[in-house]
Amino acid sequence: MATHAAELHDLPPYTAMLWSQFQACPPLLYNLFESTVRPGDVAHQSDKVFDVSGSLISHKLSELTVKNIEELHRLTNDLLNMPILFHIKVEHQRTDNYVVVRVRKKWKDEFAVLVNTRHPQIREMITNKLTQAMQYMQEGKNFCLKLDFGPSVRQWYSGIVDSQVTFCDSRSNNDSGHMTLWVTNYSTPMECCTSLLCIFICFPLWLVCGGPCYVTHRKIKCIDEEQEFNDFPVTLLSGVTRTVTIQRQAPVPQAPQYPSAPRNQPMQQYPPQGPMAQPPYNLQGQPQGPYPPVAPPAYPGPPPQYTA
Repeated sequence: MATHAAELHDLPPYTAMLWSQFQACPPLLYNLFESTVRPGDVAHQSDKVFDVSGSLISHKLSELTVKNIEELHRLTNDLLNMPILFHIKVEHQRTDNYVVVRVRKKWKDEFAVLVNTRHPQIREMITNKLTQAMQYMQEGKNFCLKLDFGPSVRQWYSGIVDSQVTFCDSRSNNDSGHMTLWVTNYSTPMECCTSLLCIFICFPLWLVCGGPCYVTHRKIKCIDEEQEFNDFPVTLLSGVTRTVTIQRQAPVPQAPQYPSAPRNQPMQQYPPQGPMAQPPYNLQGQPQGPYPPVAPPAYPGPPPQYTA
């Protein structure tokens, strides 16, 4: 356990990896703190990770309900000794306001994020809040603790995709909200009734549907606490192993090279051609060439004449 703790202590606070790359090779992220795993091993140590990546599909996976002090002790031990794996979608938008036109740019990505809870600052913040929750439970009070790890990822993502500084633009960023853990012995609040943004936008509907009554009842029955994790550095992994095949370029075809003729000799022709036979007589009927000078046979007399 001491070796495992030392390995976690050396990890960065946040380690991110594109979700598609993580699905292709989970050990690249899982085995960062497992020195006994050989490089290239396909088995991942999921029992060493507090995995809540499924909360993107089911929000209930991020709600950790404890019924007694013993369960809260076990949960505290797990959160402080195992890294937490999240699955998050991040979006950043910039609007450039020019004189006659407005240009909007949007970036979207999906990451697997590993939070090292043994990092000194993160560990101290979690310990303080869970100790306070333990005190509430010992006093017989209901509590709901919200641990929001998302702000650091949003800040980091905005910085890497949009580092250009201008004076005529506006920026905004958000995430899917799935880097949040809820620790409670009561229930989680209804965001639509307690969020200041929702109340401001839908104030008439919130007022008519009993929003004030819900907020008042919630404050009486439960103590809501929140802890945000801001300004922590994020390390991006981009190391999916790929096999690259290098193909050599085919040589450029060249014209055939023939041997040059020796000096003082006529150049040969390819393919070599033999001497052409000459006709025995020329157009005037005179013999030529190597043939004997024999006159051609004459026609035997004039052609016959026929009369009607």
